[in-house]
Amino acid sequence: MNLINNRNILLAPNSFKGSLDAFEFCRILASELEECGFHTISLPLGDGGDGTARIVAHYLHAHPIKTKTVDALGREHFASYYLKDNTAIIELAEACGLKHLKREEYDILNTNTAGFGVLINHALSQGANNLILCVGGSASVDGGTGALREMGLTIVNNSLNRNYITGIKDINIELLQQRFKGIHITILCDVDNSICGPEGAAAVFAPQKGASPEQVVMLDNQLCLWSALLKQHTGKDVTRLKHGGAAGGITAAMHALLNAQLISGSEYCLTLSHFHDNLLQAGIVITGEGKIDIQSFYGKIPGTVATLCLQQNVPVYAVVGLAEKQVLTRFDKVFTMSQYARSIQDSIKNAPYYLKIIAQAIVDTLYSSAYSD
Repeated sequence: MNLINNRNILLAPNSFKGSLDAFEFCRILASELEECGFHTISLPLGDGGDGTARIVAHYLHAHPIKTKTVDALGREHFASYYLKDNTAIIELAEACGLKHLKREEYDILNTNTAGFGVLINHALSQGANNLILCVGGSASVDGGTGALREMGLTIVNNSLNRNYITGIKDINIELLQQRFKGIHITILCDVDNSICGPEGAAAVFAPQKGASPEQVVMLDNQLCLWSALLKQHTGKDVTRLKHGGAAGGITAAMHALLNAQLISGSEYCLTLSHFHDNLLQAGIVITGEGKIDIQSFYGKIPGTVATLCLQQNVPVYAVVGLAEKQVLTRFDKVFTMSQYARSIQDSIKNAPYYLKIIAQAIVDTLYSSAYSD
């Protein structure tokens, strides 16, 4: 980067789960870099996961609506979604995400997505007929049955578990489809996985939510059965649907039952924020996330940003909590908080402090590269 010709720095981070959000990342880095004479453009981004609804609301100028819902274990709490005219932006994790559970509370057979359905119903009661749903960070693998049951789906099952998919036998879709007639649904997805199989919702994500190997097999079988029921009642085969395994398979179910459009959350936010236009003016791009690994290059923000920067021949730096070695070469420079912090917990708890230290390291790197040109 030539500091004399282009001092524009584009900040394009995702949130750091459980630590910095994308807005705070931009605020801290912009302040530090502009003190050193750089011009920054802040574009907080999301990929469909935790915090994406707030990102989308920021660009659409939507306002928050707070209401009562339930977490993945059925406990009441208040959560917010966003509303602009007839468009509602609703985040699953805000209602029933893994972030609301302690580690010892993970219970894959008794967690569900009902709280998400409660928020959706409330948005409809406020006049919304265009729903933008963000589904990352879920605490369950229920095929969306919890939410859909709240929304009007009749489920016949023979299980006492709160995860209705474990004993599902049949469904009646008439009331659900009647209630959602004329409602347009777009779902922002943070993964590409299909609903079932070796790369499906249960096999890949259920262990992260507390499932044992035996429970993973059982859930995968039930998701296959769920897919067969969906095809039987709608004529749509969702078994190989891209993004169909996001949030425990809720995406596949909403696509089949409600004609929901499934899209990449990263691509949607990049377009909404006018990232591509701003990239043309940038001398360098700084992205970030709590952890980057090979999965970061399958629809996540840092990987997508790095790929776009490579195409435009714009240098890209990553600021992260942790980074796996195999992805380091995908960025021009990677700054990790773990190299400065005393522990991972320290880096999470005191992320703003370490981000300021990294900001100075970025400035030093930029000036060094200029003088060496």
